[in-house]
This record gives sequence, structure tokens and C-alpha cells, in this order.
Amino acid sequence: MSEPKKKWETIPYSEYKKRTNTARELLEKHNMDAMILFSPINWRYYGGWTDVAQMHNWVWRSCMIISRDLEPVLVAHGAFFWQTDLTTHIKDKRFWIETSLGKVLGEVIMDQRPADDFWDLLTNTLIELELYKGTLGIEKGPDIDTYLSFEEYDLLPKRFPDAQIVAADPVLWEQRSVKTDYEIEIIREGCKRACKATMRAFEEIMPGVNELDVHRAFWKACADLDLLETPNQSTWLLWSSNSNEEGGVFRWISGAMDRIIKEGDMGLSDCGPSYKGYQMDFQRNFYVGEPSKKLLKLNDLAYEAEQSTIDALKPGTTVGEAYQTSLDVLKAKDPKQEHIINFVGHGMGFSNHEPPWIIEGEPTIVKENMCFCVEVGAWDFRMKNCGGMPEDIILVKKGGNEILTKDFPRELWVVK
Repeated sequence: MSEPKKKWETIPYSEYKKRTNTARELLEKHNMDAMILFSPINWRYYGGWTDVAQMHNWVWRSCMIISRDLEPVLVAHGAFFWQTDLTTHIKDKRFWIETSLGKVLGEVIMDQRPADDFWDLLTNTLIELELYKGTLGIEKGPDIDTYLSFEEYDLLPKRFPDAQIVAADPVLWEQRSVKTDYEIEIIREGCKRACKATMRAFEEIMPGVNELDVHRAFWKACADLDLLETPNQSTWLLWSSNSNEEGGVFRWISGAMDRIIKEGDMGLSDCGPSYKGYQMDFQRNFYVGEPSKKLLKLNDLAYEAEQSTIDALKPGTTVGEAYQTSLDVLKAKDPKQEHIINFVGHGMGFSNHEPPWIIEGEPTIVKENMCFCVEVGAWDFRMKNCGGMPEDIILVKKGGNEILTKDFPRELWVVK
């Protein structure tokens, strides 16, 4: 029997089933009966659909239910009928519409009479599925945006007083942090394209060029390489600076400015575009002119510490061990070096920053097919040089980790 196929499916049916089955196993492991997912990112991961118009408001409130024993259930506003009907493999779809005309049209189009209110529909659905007295996981942690208001969070225990409401995050991140073969191929291709787009932007860097034009070159390359999508999740930035001007050598996490690049400028690019929902996050450093020996030394040290951290992320080790490796390598060459932020990397996927975070003492066990963004900096604390901070996206493999952003060299980019 061939797999069912939607004309415009977002993910293949086999991948949809694999993710559903893995979620069921993890729900059992973590003693949950079901998850109620309010995050559009999790809708995309588990259901192959999302809120492409980013209408994240109570007016269009929607969710997905993933349970141990039943197929996934969609509880959504009628505005999402067409998208979910054409793209997702979810069969049990239940809709609500708030207007009388909408309900009349909905009954004709959907072959069902939509409910009047989201919370009533969700309540009745959980009662029908016999989940209203169960242990229900919801997204609670700091790493997932659900767009629920505080009032709506407070409403959950009032609506379901017989349920035990817990954090679904242990299930979500245990699953999403280990990539499937399908995901790996998307991320690998996305990294190749992201390197090309960033390279095109760096080729624009030279004295007399406006920083805005460097960004324009990047976004044009993204459009040519199909790295722009809805919702637009690309987060790339590049800043240039000079030790002799206001702000000094750091404009970290700064948007594009109407600034003319000149000799002696230095800076970096960070983050990146998205490809089929997966966000790329890697960094490269540049200098315009003849770099000082100090700057080259700092970049070499950062490169060495980054590579050592990458090598330390071996299956079976803890993430915290990799963090310690990064610090040990830096201090062995320069005892004054410290990390200026409390992490030297993180997971990546549908968000450009995901757990597990590479921080001190992090107990998460590294597993094959995890994807990490590893970023280690070496800094000039006199603020004459911006130092170095390469960042790469890697795939953990038993025989040695794969650097997915290898198509853009990690060494300092020098414009002469």
C-alpha cells in the first residue's frame, strides 16, 4: 500500500508518522497522556503546518494535541482550514469560527459545523478523547514561544481542574534535539546555501562601501537561493566598527547602519537565513586592511578553542564537558581569557537557538545526530581589536563530527 500524499505536503507522510510515533514513546517515558501544543513551531514540526501569516493572537487561537494512543488532533480557527487541508497529514481536524456567516460558510466548505469558541472546542475535544483527567503537557519553558497570554495560561487549570498540567518541554527537546535523516539533509543543504549567501555579502566588504549595501547583497543572494520564506525567519546581521570611533570595536547584535566602511574596520556576521523552516546560525570575522599580529593571534586562538569544543561533543559525553574544554584551551594559551557570555554554543533547528545550551555543568548527554552551533571567542580586553569568534553548525557523528558550514572558511576574512 503506497503512502498517502498531499499535493503540497510540507513533510512526507513517513516523516510525519515517525515524529508522531517518537512523541508517543517519549510521552510514555515521561508519564504524560498527551501534549497540548500552542507554538506554531511545534505545529510545523509535528503536523507540517504553521501560522504563515504570524497571526499569533487570541482571535485565531489554535493548538495541536499529541497523545499516547490516538492520532494527532488539530483544534484550530477556520482560517487555517485551507492550509491544513492541502498540506498536512492530520486527519482529525476540528475548527471554530466566531461569526454567524463564517459558521454557515464553514459548514458548507468543511462538511462540519464549526464551534463558536476555541476554549469550548478544546474542552469538548479533551472530554471526547478522554484526556480531560489525564496528565497534560504544555510548552512552559523559556525556549519556545507559544504566544499565549498570562490570562490564557491561568485559564488552563480552571478549564481542566481534574487534569495534571505539566511541562511538555522534556518530551519536546529530547525529540527535537536529535535530528532525523530527513532533517539532516535539509540542514546540510541549508548550510551550503547559507555559506554562499554570506560569502556573497563578504565579497561586498571594501573601503567606500556602505554597510547597508553589504546587507542588500546578502538578502539578494538569499532570494536567489530560496532562503526567504513565510514566515520570514532569517536573522542575519553584520556590523563593522573601528577602535577610533564612537562605540569602539564592538557593535555586537546591531542592525545595519548607514555607515561607510573604511580601512581599519573590523567586525563579524552572525546568525543566518532559514531553509525549509530550519534556521542557520554561524559567525565569521573580517578585517579591512592589514590586521595586527594581536588580532591574528586572537583569531587563531578562537579557532583552536572552537575546534577543540567541536571535537569534545562526542556521543556519550555531557554537553558541560565541551564547555569546560573550551575554557581550558583558551586559558592554556592566555590565562586572562574568559567567556563574555555564559554559553559557547547551543542546539539549532526551527529556532536558531535551541536546547541543549553548551553551558557550565550542562548534564545533557550528547547523542549522535544532534546539531549544535559552536561559538567560542577570544577577546582583546583593551578594546583595540574585536578579537575572534568563529561559529559553526555541526552534526554529531560517532566517527567524528561533521562541520556543516565548512564551505565558508573559518579563518579571519581579510580585505586588502
